[in-house]
Amino acid sequence: MRALLPLLALVAAAVPASAEVAPGSAKDIATGLTGAYADNPFAKILAGRLPATRVYEDRTVLAFMNIHPLANGDLLVIPKGHYRNLIDIPRPVLDHLIDVTQRLARAQMRALHPDGIFIRQNNGEAAGQTVFHFHMHVTPQWKAIPLAQTSYRQPPADPKQLAAIAARIRAALR
Repeated sequence: MRALLPLLALVAAAVPASAEVAPGSAKDIATGLTGAYADNPFAKILAGRLPATRVYEDRTVLAFMNIHPLANGDLLVIPKGHYRNLIDIPRPVLDHLIDVTQRLARAQMRALHPDGIFIRQNNGEAAGQTVFHFHMHVTPQWKAIPLAQTSYRQPPADPKQLAAIAARIRAALR
């Protein structure tokens, strides 16, 4: 048994740490690449059961400020349909969502003058997905400011600050 302990420690170290599942998600939510769509914070925003600082909206997508931002101006772009991840989302919806993501990145560039823009999309808990509704992160980055390490255990960002940044980005949308 003692001979197995070092081997078990190596195996445990090789297993990636689980991502946090967002508060407000269904209790029995599937966290892998497959599974039924379940209630989650983004579904609640779409249904009007949770507030969001909206930046852009049309028939197909909604963009809003991330309440746990990695940087000032961090946006989330989601489809209005209930798709868990990239595997589920229909191509026409994805194409439109990418177009909107690009428009928002350009607006961030004009409004916030970042040095770069980080676009991220995670699929499954093992890849860091914490809300199981397809979404794109559009995060401005500045050379001198490292991205924040956020956690759902931290309090959300100040709504007044989010609203002020959202207004600047909305004004820069053309």
